[in-house]
Amino acid sequence: MVSIALWSFAVFMASVFAGLLTGITLTPKYKGGVRAVVWTIGAIVGYIMAFVSYSINLYNDAVGILGLSVLVCIVPQFLYKDSWSTKLSISLMACLIANVSTFMFCGTTDTLLGPALGFIKDSPYDTPNLIFFIVIKILVYAILSVLYARFLKKTIHHTVEAVEGKMVVFLPALLISVVGFYFINLVSNGVGIYPNTPWFFLLYITVCLIFVVEFWMIFYSINQSVKTMKTTAELNVATNIQQSMLPCIFPAFPERKEFDIFATMNPAKEVGGDFYDYFMVDERHFAIVMADVSGKGVPAALFMVIGKTLIKDHTQPDKDLGEVFNEVNELLCESNSEGLFITAFEGVLDLVTGEFRYVNAGHEIPFICKKGETFQPYKIRAGFVLAGMPGMRYKCGSMRLEPGDKLFQYTDGVTEATNKDNELYGMQRLEKILGENKDKSPSELLPLIKKDIDDFVGGAPQFDDITMLCVEFKDWMQNSGADISSTETDKEVLL
Repeated sequence: MVSIALWSFAVFMASVFAGLLTGITLTPKYKGGVRAVVWTIGAIVGYIMAFVSYSINLYNDAVGILGLSVLVCIVPQFLYKDSWSTKLSISLMACLIANVSTFMFCGTTDTLLGPALGFIKDSPYDTPNLIFFIVIKILVYAILSVLYARFLKKTIHHTVEAVEGKMVVFLPALLISVVGFYFINLVSNGVGIYPNTPWFFLLYITVCLIFVVEFWMIFYSINQSVKTMKTTAELNVATNIQQSMLPCIFPAFPERKEFDIFATMNPAKEVGGDFYDYFMVDERHFAIVMADVSGKGVPAALFMVIGKTLIKDHTQPDKDLGEVFNEVNELLCESNSEGLFITAFEGVLDLVTGEFRYVNAGHEIPFICKKGETFQPYKIRAGFVLAGMPGMRYKCGSMRLEPGDKLFQYTDGVTEATNKDNELYGMQRLEKILGENKDKSPSELLPLIKKDIDDFVGGAPQFDDITMLCVEFKDWMQNSGADISSTETDKEVLL
């Protein structure tokens, strides 16, 4: 009877250890006195369960491993605030730590030292050896409790917080590990591998190492999942921020009858480096911007925000666009530690005269469609890219648009879209689809081009951002006393 009582207490201690780890990890719902009473009642019930079970069969650990583990999992559901899945996950993890540490450190130590010290003569259940085993457990559990509280608890808290307490997906692995440990113990007992046999140490040190690795992999997968979820959430936020920064409400200026505009941006990744913009410089001048930042992803997107803001802020009425790019280039070069650069095209349309002034910093040439004609590439000399080198000078050019004329601008993701045969979409196919749909409005034209690109690419992955913009000059703006002759003079000087 003494052996049964001591062995029941020795096995019961693993559950006490598991309950301790669970209690110091979870968030209390009640005061310490209440928790102490409930845990004490649970402990008494657990010990009675173990004692009765081992009185019936000393070699059956079903209650000692599984039954007491269930008890450790039930009590926290009533005492702590966390989500049920968090409480169950922490409880199962604590039970797994208790079982693995029991066999890895306590059982193997007893196997090595018990016979040498004369504590095991007839059976490992001899009273001196059971007392020795209990002392080993007290020491091991005390050390592991301190190590857990010092190093592991904070990491577990961060993990639970990161997944917002939604630990359901991790429960199966923990549950299988706890139950699996019991079945390994059941099989070893069934074939006669006990602490006083030579195979006990080799078997359980191997099993425990396997479970330590498995536990580490479970914890690692949780943290990797957390990092992935966090990164995905951050990228979703970045995508939303980027999309909100690009004007996307169409028709853009429903009160303005002088022009119509439509633009799209399809990033290759969650966030892209392409950007477009359009805005009224003043009452009679309408600006468009199309640009492409080198690189992809978050760095390019951040640089895109800087470039877009600088270009818009420096575009002022009657200010030469070449000077605008001169200033923007200098500012970008000052804060470009990553060595990025921007190809950019900006144009400003005078709604009174139809004069379209533009500046090009290494960007694609636009397509112009005169009323009654077809789209043709407007060959202009491109300057150097923005942020590529300080001290660069940019020149403003000019053309005249008439009502009914359209301008199409894009990034190289359009012409360089690649199919599975590594063929480029190219300028010729772009010019062809533009010509076939020259009479379409900007909002009708761009979706047709995107569909043609998708048909060409097929299932091949998108490697670059695809950004397009089309503006149609529809009607003159009423002069309202503006001095058209001065604008004409400016045009002659620029040209």
